[in-house]
Amino acid sequence: MVSPNRGRPMNNSKIEQENISAETEIKSGNEGGNAFVVRKKKKYQYQAFIWIAPAIVLLLVFCYYPPIYSIILSFTESRKPQIGEFVGFANYVKALTDKMFWIGMRNVLVCIVVGLIAGNLLTFIIAELLNDCKSTRTSNIYRFLFIVPMVVPGLVGMLIWKNIVFNPSSTGLVNAFLGLFGVEAQGWYASESQALLSIILTGFPWVGGPSLLIYLAGLQNINGEMVEAAKLDGITVPQRVFYIDLPCILGQLKYFLVTGIIGGFQAFTWQLIYTGGGPGNNGATMVPGFMIYDTAFNERRFGYASAIGVILFIITLILTLINMRMTRNVQTEEK
Repeated sequence: MVSPNRGRPMNNSKIEQENISAETEIKSGNEGGNAFVVRKKKKYQYQAFIWIAPAIVLLLVFCYYPPIYSIILSFTESRKPQIGEFVGFANYVKALTDKMFWIGMRNVLVCIVVGLIAGNLLTFIIAELLNDCKSTRTSNIYRFLFIVPMVVPGLVGMLIWKNIVFNPSSTGLVNAFLGLFGVEAQGWYASESQALLSIILTGFPWVGGPSLLIYLAGLQNINGEMVEAAKLDGITVPQRVFYIDLPCILGQLKYFLVTGIIGGFQAFTWQLIYTGGGPGNNGATMVPGFMIYDTAFNERRFGYASAIGVILFIITLILTLINMRMTRNVQTEEK
């Protein structure tokens, strides 16, 4: 018996309905899968936010809130670390017309310039010598000797330099050495004319620690094939240093310049340990950082101290941006 539909083409509308239903099922499946993926991503985002929330709170409380509060405090006259009577820009005018503030700026600029030039130059020279050392054993020994001072706490090192090396008595290490040549004992940090010099010379020859390791790592990452090709072309050591080594470590140099400027303006530990801003009343070793500390915690003028801090922040920011712009231009020219 033959079916009446046998040999007849299937109804087109029925085929279209089946195709539509199949596509609908696929779309619904894809939409369900996409929705699951979206929900999963949101879940992970919420979890990530929960994990980093404590760090964000700590940053806001201890890193962002104090500077903002200091800016507000700088426009007030306050004897306590609380918002006092509003005085406008009076504290800023007073700071910019304060002779001691500009003496401190002069002293800190001298320390920064000498520290950046002498410290980075000597450290770079030592890094070059270690990098060129043919004996790995000898290089490791010298590297160890330069890194060992890192284990000495900073405060202990300061006290050693103050009480032993630059002791103003004849038993001080430097004075005892000068005495061998018939030179009288020098006052060093106890003398107005030599106090700033003794602070600058502290830590001489300013070599060792992380800066040496960073410079050395930068030199060791220079392409050896490029150096060998330059040697085959007859390049001298000074030419290699200026045309290959220095351009290749501009990133490290930029880092030390930026951190040196910022750290230099912030530093006042040496003045606090050595001289207390003196000796004398002429600000022989006064720096803005110590002036902020002394004004706030000894004179109890928190509004004025905050104004000095804001001015110092603006100056540091401007110098840092100028430095970054200059080094960026140098890198662009090298390329």
